Amino acid sequence: MHCATDDDLHLIRVLDALRYTPSGVTCSTTCRRPLDWHDWETSIAKAVYELLRGLENILRGTVSARLSVHYRRADWWTTPGLRLTYGTRQKIERAEGRLRMAGVPVTPAAVERELTLGFWVALLGSGQDYETQVWRPVAGGFPGYQGLRRPLWERLDELRQLRNMVAHQEPVGERRLARDRESILTAVGYVSPVVARRMETADTALPHLLANPPGPCPRIAEGGA
Repeated sequence: MHCATDDDLHLIRVLDALRYTPSGVTCSTTCRRPLDWHDWETSIAKAVYELLRGLENILRGTVSARLSVHYRRADWWTTPGLRLTYGTRQKIERAEGRLRMAGVPVTPAAVERELTLGFWVALLGSGQDYETQVWRPVAGGFPGYQGLRRPLWERLDELRQLRNMVAHQEPVGERRLARDRESILTAVGYVSPVVARRMETADTALPHLLANPPGPCPRIAEGGA
């Protein structure tokens, strides 16, 4: 006996829904519960992405504005003597290349928008004396943060890894997402408590989803596997 239709089983297979399904929640190999878990994970990913999108925007804006002022040019990465890692320069060159391929003017603002969260997080890493070249000019953009550079980078790098999981459609439902959410809002709050509060108020989806996971197939509770 099974609770999935042929269409359900087709969807489970094609969508690779079992990948998102915790162990012990299906009543049989022909249970439709994996579809519920797939849909829940999809909704979770959307909600997390919206928060990470806000983090990326505020991090990019803060770091780029501070470096532009400090180095007195919008394309601060072209400053003579600024020692960026090979990987950082490659990311900038690739961003410029993508803009040219798309026929978009290669302006400093366009290049910055083309760069990913990982780029901005890496600038707060150790790099090639990023402590002096980047962190000191940028630190004032995080008025709510009073610590050293490295703990901030570690927080942001963990969120970068979460962003990559979401982007690559990895299961994230078993993470401590409530803690991740708090970490995102805390990081945003270092720059602007006003923005952090707005993001927290706007995000009603993630708390609701975390409080209402699909759970096991009802047939398990009924003993009807």
